[in-house]
Amino acid sequence: MFVVRSPRPPEAPVVSALVLLSDCGMLPALFGPRAASLLGWLLLRRGNPYSAAHTLVVADSSAGGPPGAVIGAMVGAPARTTRAASLRTAAQLARWYGPAFIARLPRLARAGSAVDSVPADHFYLSHIAVQPAHQGRGAGAVLLRAAEDRARLTGCRRLVLDVEEHNRGARGFYARMGYAEDSAVRIDLGRHGLFSFLRLSRGL
Repeated sequence: MFVVRSPRPPEAPVVSALVLLSDCGMLPALFGPRAASLLGWLLLRRGNPYSAAHTLVVADSSAGGPPGAVIGAMVGAPARTTRAASLRTAAQLARWYGPAFIARLPRLARAGSAVDSVPADHFYLSHIAVQPAHQGRGAGAVLLRAAEDRARLTGCRRLVLDVEEHNRGARGFYARMGYAEDSAVRIDLGRHGLFSFLRLSRGL
């Protein structure tokens, strides 16, 4: 049985691993080799896009292993909320990196521009993933519908997400869930990589 809930502090490492599982390599390009530790640290702090307030997990009490173990996670918030928290997020990242934050700022700004183009009354789902051993059993669909429910509760009219251009499996899943392609998104991080996505959305 699937249960969707907020993450608990001891689950931060599992949630961080799931966020990185959903990623195409851009988070390590942005955050460096300690990306997993940083994501766990941000989960436990308020006022940033990766905080527990903007995260849901799905647990499966029938999957074997520990009862209620987390097998998937999503991260998302209204675009207006993410933009309003930008200064606090920058302050938290500056605290984590210290003086090295200045060198990362241009990369972070380029990545942030992808969210800047999302209308304020749309919900931006930045990450969603299910552990590979539990894929194909409906957990992803349950988690995505939970994200849509949260979006409605926050007064958003659409849910928006970006999927890797060449990830046909994920694109097929979102198409089955009622998502349509809106545009292409390119994020150029210079020597750290060029990342290409398709922006999908669904009315709520």
